[in-house]
Amino acid sequence: MCIIVDTSRMGDFLADPPGDDAAPIRRWLDTGSGSVVYSTAGKFADEIRGHARQRLLRYSQAGKAKFVPEDRFIDDQNTLEGQIRSDDPHVLALARATGVRLLYTGDADLIADFKDKAFLDKPRGKIYSGAANANLLTRSACAR
Repeated sequence: MCIIVDTSRMGDFLADPPGDDAAPIRRWLDTGSGSVVYSTAGKFADEIRGHARQRLLRYSQAGKAKFVPEDRFIDDQNTLEGQIRSDDPHVLALARATGVRLLYTGDADLIADFKDKAFLDKPRGKIYSGAANANLLTRSACAR
């Protein structure tokens, strides 16, 4: 089971202790079969730094995070630019490259793009916006 964490929620997710909405994700990662999918390429490199990068590295070493190199999604990211409402083509391209269809975000434009059948289909994207969505954590595939 996998999730992508939007960088706008990364601070809440990686804080010690995590924010109330991110706490179920951290428990799922720390005690269950969950995994976060991430990249440090392209726009991700600008948005994930310092403490966030170190924690992701620790999760990766523990088998709880999966790093995806830029070459798996950069062409798709470039294609998506200008076609979507949000300024996050890297998030959609990462989801498309990995098959991950669960995203932790609060960005309204990214939510619209992630749920848009034109960009993510078979299966469609799902949004984890807070602790009330914890049931989605056990239903998110980690296909590729």
